[in-house]
Amino acid sequence: MKKNYSAYFPALRTTAAWLGPMLLLAAAVAGCQTETVQLPNPGPEYYPVAVGAYRIYDVADTSWRNNVPTASRFQFREQVAAELSPDATGQPVYRVVRSRRATPADAWATDSVLTVTVGRQMLTEQRNGRRTVELVFPVVEGSSWNTDTFFAPDTSRALNRVPNRYYRQAGQAFSVARAGKTYSYQNTVTTLNDLDAANGINVCGTTILRTTYAEGIGPVYRVRRRFSHELSGSGTCNPAIKYLGQSRSEVLIESGN
Repeated sequence: MKKNYSAYFPALRTTAAWLGPMLLLAAAVAGCQTETVQLPNPGPEYYPVAVGAYRIYDVADTSWRNNVPTASRFQFREQVAAELSPDATGQPVYRVVRSRRATPADAWATDSVLTVTVGRQMLTEQRNGRRTVELVFPVVEGSSWNTDTFFAPDTSRALNRVPNRYYRQAGQAFSVARAGKTYSYQNTVTTLNDLDAANGINVCGTTILRTTYAEGIGPVYRVRRRFSHELSGSGTCNPAIKYLGQSRSEVLIESGN
């Protein structure tokens, strides 16, 4: 004979009375949560920093004088050497050593040192005492900011300076070819400086600064072009002639920890 133990324990009947509907409600809520809300990419994933991590770039460099180019080829390596003391706001700071070599068979020689600070709202680099804002978070297509926010005696005024860097192709795939090999990335964002100069509005000078970052990797492609199209002292500008300047592209060919 099967006994009804709830007759001996009234509290058990009370618990069952409210527990049943609660279980049904929980099941209903769980059934509604079949889709995960995808939050916007906050941004630091495009520039991961960890002690020991390195990136090697193939560099194609051309300098111009009186419209005559001189080309060279070499490699850069950027390696996170150490984590330094946090900055005044408590954000982590890293020391990055940039080395150079002419060919893969040569030894690395230190070229320069910079520091990278990863904050909640931005990522900054400091070279030769000058701190620039390289990325702002979250990464949003079309966002703009001023890279020289910290390069002014009055920071409050600097925050209102005209933006000179822009996000383009956020979250898009990117490919670049170098030396017969193609490097492809599924999720990237590109920063571009000075859209007017990039679009050729200034006929006396060209300045293009472009960097593409890949999620989980960091900078994978950099372009730096600065030209003067004016013959010194002449007052005449010809955008087809590069009187003085430099063009450099860096393609990431290897990375690791």
